[in-house]
Amino acid sequence: MNLAAAKNNSEILDGLKNGLPVFLGYFTTSLAFGILALSSGLNAFEAIIFSATNLTGAAQFMAINLFASGALASEIIISVILINLRYFVMSASLSNRLLSFSKKQKAIVAFGNTDEVFSIAALREEVPTFKFMIGLEGISWLGWTSGTICGVTMGSILPYSLQNAMSGALFALFAALLVPEIKKGVRALIIASSAAILNSLIFYKLKLSEGWSIVISMIIVTGIAAAFFSQEDIQDIAVEEAESE
Repeated sequence: MNLAAAKNNSEILDGLKNGLPVFLGYFTTSLAFGILALSSGLNAFEAIIFSATNLTGAAQFMAINLFASGALASEIIISVILINLRYFVMSASLSNRLLSFSKKQKAIVAFGNTDEVFSIAALREEVPTFKFMIGLEGISWLGWTSGTICGVTMGSILPYSLQNAMSGALFALFAALLVPEIKKGVRALIIASSAAILNSLIFYKLKLSEGWSIVISMIIVTGIAAAFFSQEDIQDIAVEEAESE
């Protein structure tokens, strides 16, 4: 019994150890999110609950930007779902390594699955155990949520002008997401540029709201890209991403 408990504890500690860099990255990013959430019109409770239940990085930043612009709830929800569709693919891929997990355990792991968590679990030589995933995802969730708590606390005492200056973190975040993809090839640049141009045309020419223009441009561009890229292109992307890891 003691041996089993010791093994479980060691697996959780291993997950915590692997997730520590994720914690640090999430904490600093969500710190900016907490401050921006307040300046966008959310209250502290709403911002914290948003982070605690979503854990979705770029989508949360986009959501508060849409909220501040007066977008409808339906526009925000659809936009967040579209950006987070990649997690369905990641979870489906990761589940192939978690065959011994029960449905309940898989559901718990799916909740905390993020880009960084997926990379660590998928590239791990040993098959991840449930205890390992609890440690890995637990510390990742803690980093994102605690960073938001600190952000809203700071935002409540910072001058409004300084809160607005934090909006630069939003552009820095998207640049940090896009630039590494561009370095892998021109596909990401073409897709991102096409989406930006189409979004601008829809917003300024067709006079649709900011939320729906983003939703429509994402659906159209990703649909065309999926149809345009051949199977060989998709395989090349997968190889490039694996090599980059």
